[in-house]
Amino acid sequence: MKNMNINIRLNENQQIAAGYEEKHILVLAGAGTGKTLTIIARAEHLIRKGVDPKRILLLTFTRRAAKEMTDRLYLSLGSAANEVMAGTFHHFCLLTMRRMANKFEIKEFTVIDRDDQNSLMKLSRASHVEKGEIFPKSPELVNIYSYSRNTNMNALEYLNKYKEDDEKTSRKIIDVFIEYDKRKQLNRYLDFDDILHRFAKKLHEDSSIGDQLRLFYDHILVDEMQDTNPLQWLILDGLRDPAKLFCVGDDAQSIYAFRGADFRNVHSFKERVPDSVVLKLEDNYRSTQEILDISNWLLKRSALNYNKNLKAQRGKGIKPALMDFESDLDEARWIVKDLIKRHETGSSWKDHMILTRTAWASRSVEAMLIEKNIPYIFIGGLSFLQAAHVKDLLCLVRAAASHYDELAWIRYLTLWPRIGHVTASRLISSMKETGNMREALEQISNKLKKDQQKIVEGPKTIIKYWDTPANALSAGASFLEPILSERYDKWNLRRKDFDLLVRLAERYRNLVRFIETYTLDPITSTAATRLENQDVATLITVHSAKGTESPVCYVIRAEPGMYPHIRSVGNEDDEEEERRILYVAMTRAKNELILTRSESQSSYSFSYGDASEAYFLSTMPDKLAEKYYQYELHFDEDSDYNSYGIIRPRNNDKYM
Repeated sequence: MKNMNINIRLNENQQIAAGYEEKHILVLAGAGTGKTLTIIARAEHLIRKGVDPKRILLLTFTRRAAKEMTDRLYLSLGSAANEVMAGTFHHFCLLTMRRMANKFEIKEFTVIDRDDQNSLMKLSRASHVEKGEIFPKSPELVNIYSYSRNTNMNALEYLNKYKEDDEKTSRKIIDVFIEYDKRKQLNRYLDFDDILHRFAKKLHEDSSIGDQLRLFYDHILVDEMQDTNPLQWLILDGLRDPAKLFCVGDDAQSIYAFRGADFRNVHSFKERVPDSVVLKLEDNYRSTQEILDISNWLLKRSALNYNKNLKAQRGKGIKPALMDFESDLDEARWIVKDLIKRHETGSSWKDHMILTRTAWASRSVEAMLIEKNIPYIFIGGLSFLQAAHVKDLLCLVRAAASHYDELAWIRYLTLWPRIGHVTASRLISSMKETGNMREALEQISNKLKKDQQKIVEGPKTIIKYWDTPANALSAGASFLEPILSERYDKWNLRRKDFDLLVRLAERYRNLVRFIETYTLDPITSTAATRLENQDVATLITVHSAKGTESPVCYVIRAEPGMYPHIRSVGNEDDEEEERRILYVAMTRAKNELILTRSESQSSYSFSYGDASEAYFLSTMPDKLAEKYYQYELHFDEDSDYNSYGIIRPRNNDKYM
C-alpha cells in the first residue's frame, strides 16, 4: 500500500486494511491493535483519493467514540472531516428518519428512554392483569419486548423459545405488548427499539425508501462490529451495494449477547457477504507479551477458532500474578493495601483499575475502598440522566416540547403539591384536545386554582429560551429548585448535576436534539465525574470496561462460579461468551495484570458441581503466572510475607 496518501502512521497490516479496494472488508482487530486508528485511516484514505466526505457513513456504538474519530480525522483533513456522517446506529437512524419524517411517519414523535418504557409498560400491564395475579413485572416485560425486537424475532416466537410460561400467560404478554404499542402511537412516542426497528422495516419493505437511502453513501465504516445485533445487521445489509462495508471488530470481544448482540455478525461475515475479504490485526500496542501470553492461551483453549495470536510491540514485562485468599474480605484488604502502597511510592490512583464480573461481586472491595478513604469511581452503575432530580428537569423540557407527551407531563405535574396522578391525567386529557402548545397551556391554566398558576410558568420558561439549550436548562433548573430542594436530600451535591447538564448543552443549538442525543447515548454519573479529571481509582464491571485500559488491572473474584458465571454453566454458547468476558478483562492491562480469587466464595460455587470443571483457569500452565496463596494476612514488618503480604505458593493449591 505504498501509494496510500495519508498522514496517519500505520503498520503494514493496518496499511493493507485502510487502503484495500473493491471488496467489502471485515478487519478482525484484536485487543489493543489499533482498530480506531485503522478506521480513521480508512476514512482519510477514501477522502484523499477523491470520495466526497458526505458520502461516507461512520457508525459507532457511543457518541464519545464518534466524536473521538471525527476529532482525529480533523487533525489530518481539516473541515472535510466534519462532513462525514458519524454517530451511533440510533443517532444515524433517528436523524435520517427526522429528515424524512413523513415517509417514516414520525412527525412530532418524542423519543422515550428505558424508564419511560417501564412506566408505559406498567400502564399497559394494568389494563390486562388483575391485582395479585402472578405475571411478569414491567421491567421484565420491557426486556422481553426489547430483546425480541433487537433480535428481529416475533415476540411469541421469542417467548416459546426462551421462556417457560404457559400458553395463556404468553398470549396475555402479547396482549400487553399490543396495548403498549397502541399507547406509544397515541402519545406519539418512539422508544429505543422503534428507532432501529422502524428504520430497518422501511428500508427493506418500502422500495422507494430503500432505493433512496442506498444512494446516499458510497462507503459505510462500522466500529465494534462484534456488538451489532440482528436488527443492526439488517440495516447494514440493506444499505450495502453499491456502498461498500468496512467493518472493524473482534469476535473474541463479543460479550453483549444479553443485549441482543450477534456473535455471528463477525464470525460468519464472509458467509453472509460473499464479495468480501477478512483481514487481521494482531500487533498489540497496549500490553506486554506476558499479559498477551495468558490472554492468547485462554482463547486457544476454546473449541471455536478465533484464529488470532496477539503479539506485543512493547516487548516483555511483568508476569501476571494469580493470588488466592481465604475469603473475599482478605482479598479486598490486600487489594486496598496494595493500592495504598503503590500510591505512597508515587503511582497515581487513576493508574489502577479493578475489574469485576458483576457489581454484586465487588461489594467487599468497594466497602474496603470506602473504609480506607481511597478515592474511586464505580462504572457500571446508575446513568447520569437516570438520576431522579435530573429526570425531573428533563421532563419539564419534554413537557414544553410537546403537549402529547403524557409521561413527561405526569412527572412534571405530580412534582407539585396537591396534584396526584388522577388530577394530572385529567389535565393532560384536556390538553390533548387542543391544537398546539399555546392552547394547551391556556387550557391547563383555566383548570388550575389561583395558587397553582405557577405550574404553567415552567414550560413557558423553557419555551422562552428554546433556541439556547444551555440557557433553557439553567432557567428550568432555577425554576424547579424550590420544589426539588425540598424533595431530595443532599441537595447541594445534586444541584451540581444541573451545572454539568448546562455545560453539556452549551455545544447544542437545538434543545430537542440535545435531549435526544443524551437519551440515546446517556452519560454515566461516573463518566461525569471523569470530566473533572480527578485522580481516582476505577472500579468497573467488565461489560463496562471494553474500550478502556489501565497500567495496573486487578481482575477480582477470578474463581469457579464466576468465570464462567454459574448461570452459564452447561450452555455451550453462554460458556463461550464467558470466556470472551474474561479475555476482555485480561486485555485491559497495560503493564500489570493481577488475578485474585477467594476460596470461601468459590467453595460456594463448588456445590453446583460442574462449576469447578468448567472453570477457565483450572488448567492454566504455571509458566503463565506467578501464583501466591495465603490463609492469614499480617501487614507488619516482622512477618514472613513478601512485599505484597502474600505467602508464596504451596503444593495444596486446590484450584490447580
